[in-house]
Amino acid sequence: MTMLIQKNAQMIPVNDQEHLVSIEDRGFLYGDGCFTTAQYGGGEIQLWQRHLARFEKAIPALCLNCDMDRINTDKENFLNQISAQYGENAHGTIKILISRGQGQRGYAPPDQDADLYFYFYPKTAFSSEIPVLEKVGLMDQALSTPMQQLRGIKSLNRIEQVILKHQANQKAWHEALCFDQHDDLVEGISSNCFVYMHGQWHTPDFALAGIDGVMRQEILSRLQHFQIPHQIRKIKRSELASVQAIFFCNTLHAMQIVQTLIDGNAERQLDQNICKSVFQQLQLSDLS
Repeated sequence: MTMLIQKNAQMIPVNDQEHLVSIEDRGFLYGDGCFTTAQYGGGEIQLWQRHLARFEKAIPALCLNCDMDRINTDKENFLNQISAQYGENAHGTIKILISRGQGQRGYAPPDQDADLYFYFYPKTAFSSEIPVLEKVGLMDQALSTPMQQLRGIKSLNRIEQVILKHQANQKAWHEALCFDQHDDLVEGISSNCFVYMHGQWHTPDFALAGIDGVMRQEILSRLQHFQIPHQIRKIKRSELASVQAIFFCNTLHAMQIVQTLIDGNAERQLDQNICKSVFQQLQLSDLS
């Protein structure tokens, strides 16, 4: 895969074996760090201020030594490298990863500057169509409840999502709705979700689990701006019997529309036009 990598403001050739991550890196050993994924285009990272806010929350929660000025400086250097290598009209995905870096054995965190990685994956194919997810199911296995300090943090520990994605693939589902231990809706496997019922949009709160995604925040802001009825609340699994439409969102897809909802042996076709209508109302085409 063609990509561009920067570590601590230094560019790394992708074929340079000397720059492989050490097996003693705590990101590798313990998932000791955090990350965000964003769209890049027009020389900028989309929704950059929201991604910065994500790091401003995660860095102190994880007790990492990485300040915002350093992230901004390394980001500007990286964007200049993208422009130089791929041209000013390049588009693609940027992943920013912060690892505590190498340290001594054991869980005790070393007192050192964190390692800051930027990855760029260029995109060559474009589509103006809103993605449609043909089959979406309901997960039986509940998400775990993290300690209070870690709630909402997108740490490097994504093992739950890996297992859930494997289970969804086994069932030939393109996504799945996940629930907490009280059977309240939380999110998708790799996305946040919005459901339409009783004449308005609803999105789960994160009382016990879940990631408050960058695109979710942006959509909620636009729902408020355009005065479209919506609620952030607990949504019981049983309530989904009344749902008319569902869409997922993340930073790579402002909207992914659910076509078929699968609950056990029952399959239900949802109304895609409700999603397409709010897509236009919220002017989400500039984020797709």
